[in-house]
Amino acid sequence: MRWPWRARGSSQRLTLRRAGGQHAFVLTDGPPGDEPARLLRWGLLPDARPVPADEAIALLDPADYQILKVDTPNVPQEELKPAARWQIKEMVDIDVAELTLDVMHVGGDVDRPHRQLFVIAARNSAIKALTQGAAGLAEQIGVVDIWETALRNLLTVRARADDLAARACAAVLIDEGHCILVVCAGDELFYTRRLEGDPKLLARARGDDSGAAVTELPLGFEYQPGGAFDSPGVQESPLVVELQRSIDVWERSWPELPLARLYVVTAEHGPEVAALIQRELGQRTIALDPLAAFAPDAPAPEGDARQALAACLPLLGAALRTETRKL
Repeated sequence: MRWPWRARGSSQRLTLRRAGGQHAFVLTDGPPGDEPARLLRWGLLPDARPVPADEAIALLDPADYQILKVDTPNVPQEELKPAARWQIKEMVDIDVAELTLDVMHVGGDVDRPHRQLFVIAARNSAIKALTQGAAGLAEQIGVVDIWETALRNLLTVRARADDLAARACAAVLIDEGHCILVVCAGDELFYTRRLEGDPKLLARARGDDSGAAVTELPLGFEYQPGGAFDSPGVQESPLVVELQRSIDVWERSWPELPLARLYVVTAEHGPEVAALIQRELGQRTIALDPLAAFAPDAPAPEGDARQALAACLPLLGAALRTETRKL
């Protein structure tokens, strides 16, 4: 089976990751610009040797990297990575020589009195396995990306569409193996945290035994006290507890950027999950459709539709990448 491709010099972009014993992929018509990128093909396919694509982005599994936060060292820009390598040597459980590092400023490059860095520390062995296992695409892979920045891309596109680009918004990606939270403002990543999943939350959302309707609240709605939504006899979700703790940390750290909205990114029952989280958390929460970031008339996924969407959620965000930073 051949991977989707076009002759070299085209504007097509391929993003891919390993998903169990299969390849998940998203093919678009190139880096997004003023107009939404077209989604050409996407899905979950068996192992196969692909024909090289014009541009390829590989996505690391979250187990293969860490995101650490440190104070920005007082060094020139070109020396940030070496300085960060020294700063994190006591924060990781392996020799820093076995890690590839990238750095980005918390909240972007705007000058602040106290600046911090996100340091992405990825295992060299994982990057090598990912690129060499890309079935003939090793030379075309120009970027190795991560889930947190992919989720940031989906969030910032949706926030702009909702006229919330200048405000702080959060997104939580929930699948069977991951639960990742990011907070962004002005298209920049300010905060991220990995949370423990809560299978009971999904089960309760699927059952929808609360009787609450899924409705779109007015744009001006920001916060509803959780007690107004409480159902007797329902135990609070541990995921919601961790989300609340994260929001508390955010509001203490960035009081000038109160959280305007929380988006839920999940392959199934997104509106129901969002409604359940809103009832328990008291923060306006709505489902984010990752396909809405692309031009209309997206094709159906290849392979099992449910499994394909779950596997491609982070890839759809990586396909929206516009920065030139590389691992």
